[in-house]
Amino acid sequence: MKRKIIESSKARGNFVAMSHSLQRLGKNKGGYFGETIDIHRVLRDDLEAARKFGWQIEELPVSDQLDLLAFRRIVRTPRTKLYLSTGIHGDEPAGPETVRQLLQENRWPSDVNIWLCPCLNPTGFPLNRRESADGVDLNRDYRHLQSAEVRAHVAWLKKQPNFDLALCLHEDWESPGFYVY
Repeated sequence: MKRKIIESSKARGNFVAMSHSLQRLGKNKGGYFGETIDIHRVLRDDLEAARKFGWQIEELPVSDQLDLLAFRRIVRTPRTKLYLSTGIHGDEPAGPETVRQLLQENRWPSDVNIWLCPCLNPTGFPLNRRESADGVDLNRDYRHLQSAEVRAHVAWLKKQPNFDLALCLHEDWESPGFYVY
């Protein structure tokens, strides 16, 4: 049985409008080991916007020095449950930058509950590399659960409801435009 992911035409229109409002940032022009972002500043901006617009905020403990952030926005009459994550690779700045802009503009569909992890690999960004500071490609660790970041994320995911749609944002510096797979 086929199921519509986003049933509301208004919600679809909002997603399309959001995608058209996002401007290229000119990041990663040099490909891998290209430009970096200050992920700590991005996450501070995310927290500020999440608080301003009433998102529920959770800190997922990874270590004594590191927490991952998770935000949740619950609406009165939801039609869809959306999970959105980004920042799993520290050399892909487009996702965290996009989420920051979306949080600051607060242009979300009014009938969608949203669970958002704005950066799953905060230690990889200062190093401008795919892997975490411990040298683990977190995106490949969900089978093995060797890294503290992935274990914290999976533990949090297990407590959440089933989502209707999950978007895990990545960046492909070799390809123009965008694609979904």
